[in-house]
Amino acid sequence: MKKILVIDDDQFFSKTLEAALPAGKYSLLSAEDGEVGLQKLISEKPDLVILDLMMPKLDGTAFLKKLQESKDLPKVPVLVSSNLSSVKKISDVMAMGAVGYVIKSDESLQSIVQDIERVLGENLEKK
Repeated sequence: MKKILVIDDDQFFSKTLEAALPAGKYSLLSAEDGEVGLQKLISEKPDLVILDLMMPKLDGTAFLKKLQESKDLPKVPVLVSSNLSSVKKISDVMAMGAVGYVIKSDESLQSIVQDIERVLGENLEKK
């Protein structure tokens, strides 16, 4: 079973996404901000991180920066899910190593699940 860490201060999004994922295929963990997310990244070693950008304490951009700069943190694919739709912001996070960018308000849950499966499928092919 693949582990997905959702780092998002919107608990409703995490619960809704968990309900939309195929049962028995994924285990979903959640963190309400980037600081808790970093701790869970180290302790849980997820297969994928779904990252919001606008959060208290450590936001998504700062989380990506830490992930990019640290040699100690596990290298995990990061799918950004945010309501920010600025082309510059999307370009910035993709340049920081994100494997995809989902605008939550524009995407259906099914589309987000397909993005998750695409990212995890690409990882399986690489191994």
